[in-house]
Amino acid sequence: MSMPRAVRQANEIRTLDVLLKKGPMSRADLARELSITRATASSLVSALVGAGFLAENSEVSEERSNRTGRPSIQVALRPQHAIFLGAYITVGRITLSAIDLNANVLAVDVKDYKHKIATAEHVAEILAKRVQEFTARLPSLDRIRGLNIAVPGLVDLSDTIIRAPMLGWQNVAFKQMVQRHLPDIRVEKLDNDANAFAFEELYMGKRADMREAVYVFIDAGVGGCLVCNGEILRGASGYAGEIGHIIVGEHGYFSPTNVEGTFESYVARGAVLERHKAYGGQANSIFEFITKFEAGEEAAQNTLKDWSYHLGRGIATITSVLNPERIILGGAVARLFPYIETDVVVSMRAHLMPNSMEPIIERSKTGVEAPAIGAARMLHRDYFALGTDEPTV
Repeated sequence: MSMPRAVRQANEIRTLDVLLKKGPMSRADLARELSITRATASSLVSALVGAGFLAENSEVSEERSNRTGRPSIQVALRPQHAIFLGAYITVGRITLSAIDLNANVLAVDVKDYKHKIATAEHVAEILAKRVQEFTARLPSLDRIRGLNIAVPGLVDLSDTIIRAPMLGWQNVAFKQMVQRHLPDIRVEKLDNDANAFAFEELYMGKRADMREAVYVFIDAGVGGCLVCNGEILRGASGYAGEIGHIIVGEHGYFSPTNVEGTFESYVARGAVLERHKAYGGQANSIFEFITKFEAGEEAAQNTLKDWSYHLGRGIATITSVLNPERIILGGAVARLFPYIETDVVVSMRAHLMPNSMEPIIERSKTGVEAPAIGAARMLHRDYFALGTDEPTV
């Protein structure tokens, strides 16, 4: 009697998931991991090997060579079977990433574009062209399973960008725009850049100590992601985590929105560069600003003191409301944190009630490409989820 299709698909997904998380193993070990019979495991493996998802190799090691008997056959994911794409669009820059079936990064590409003259439609066209150029350098184009896109703004459950103030967009059907210019690759989902950043940190249990945390992504704006028990909290409409728009002062140092005194108006990239300018300095990027700070420039020193004060104040507000175990800082502007970490903690404590539980504040070890890689890994996760079209062999 054949196994029902739904049960077989579930077992196929479980097989792939175990091999993804625990690496190569024998059919016997796989049967034990899945609590199925060896015959069932053998049948699943044979089908998945035939479909190209898995490969089998004899175990070769020094330990194995000293033992008698036949070498065990190790079953492993075949990484080249699938490619997953991620894109991150921010002000003036597009980052692309590609990962394989093992969720390992195959390639990353970062290029600038002229933001001031770029409408949403124009950026969609630029992105599509960049994706085509990027994928032309990848192996096995027929293995591409789709594209996820991370953006610095609110995305609703139907993949419409409700607002992206830094890009100047509102109510933009960006997924459909990109798809029109990219007919050969399926655009799967849009998500907020902070969610993609947090997912990159969390995927496959890489940081078990960050399952109760707030992720703060500081770049052109400030995005946030709330994580509880390792899961992203999205709220009733998918908009949770907009901590860049909490109020921490009166006016801020630049005006990304028509709301005064927001967190991002004090700590985002534009705030740093405008405050530096007000002190008599001049820098066109965070990298240039850091260079001047390290050289001891007074304007940069004063700017960073102000930045640490407002960052600490915002973190105190987040802590009072959410009581996170950790605050994880990411994005280009988070590079400033190690220079002024002590001052940020002092400011946070000054804005908390006495005897408050203080979160651990740390800078993410991921790079500025994290949202692009996180977007690709979100697609990878969905590919391994029950209910998808694949695999069924």
